[in-house]
Amino acid sequence: MDMSGTATPPAPLAPGTIRHPTHGAFKGHMLPGCFFLIWGTYWLVSVFRLHLKSSEKKPFKSRAWYPFLWPKSVPLEPLLKIVFPFIGINGELWAGHDHYRHLYEPDGRFTEHHIQDWQHSAMYLAFMLAGFVDMMAHYTQLPSGIDQGALAVAYVIEGLLFAFHLRGDQLDVEIHTLLVITIFLTAIVIFAEIQHKSNVLLASLRPILVIMQGVWFVQAAFILFRDNLAWDPDYMGSSMMVPVVYVTWFMTVVFTCLLGKLYHFPSWPATCCLLSQQV
Repeated sequence: MDMSGTATPPAPLAPGTIRHPTHGAFKGHMLPGCFFLIWGTYWLVSVFRLHLKSSEKKPFKSRAWYPFLWPKSVPLEPLLKIVFPFIGINGELWAGHDHYRHLYEPDGRFTEHHIQDWQHSAMYLAFMLAGFVDMMAHYTQLPSGIDQGALAVAYVIEGLLFAFHLRGDQLDVEIHTLLVITIFLTAIVIFAEIQHKSNVLLASLRPILVIMQGVWFVQAAFILFRDNLAWDPDYMGSSMMVPVVYVTWFMTVVFTCLLGKLYHFPSWPATCCLLSQQV
């Protein structure tokens, strides 16, 4: 804005570049994307392994977390669920800046740019608390399913924070709306698992959705923060193409996971027999 109070027009973009969102960053989408990809893949492999080892005497039963191959006696996944979010909270609020102190503007309003750090920290805290519930359920006698319930609530909180984080142009909103849908679907599936722990299809759908969440975070980073004229936010075709890319990725993830499922069985008849028992 100039001295006369007239809004200053934005500087023209260089040829071949597009307008990027003012909030968020490439690394801020890639980091959680890679995390959810690894977490979902680990869950999926663990579900397959547990299903393979199941029998009539020891039937399949899904769980909020799965033990590592070594050391089996240590609940490493809950521990990592506590440590990583703790690091994330420190990175958002303390490391390299003082956003935790400057939440308010001199006029008493919230500092809008810093609110995003607090939103991310609240999301990390939800998963961190779910990790604490996992540890308590492991070492004490808590009601059955409370650990899965805490995990589902963590995804609900993540979904709510992203739902009220929707802003910007149509391209940005569409991308994050699809992410919100994926997150809430994950929470619904986990809630369903509490009542149907022996259903391997539900247990497999959870990691599939988490993998999809990771894939979409990564895809969002390349769409929103890379200069590609195909994803120009001022071009209607970009917004129209977003759901096509999403469903293509979703079908790819499901088909890849199905191939992985079949790979773990000795033959097609055995696969069909075991899957039919879950219906």
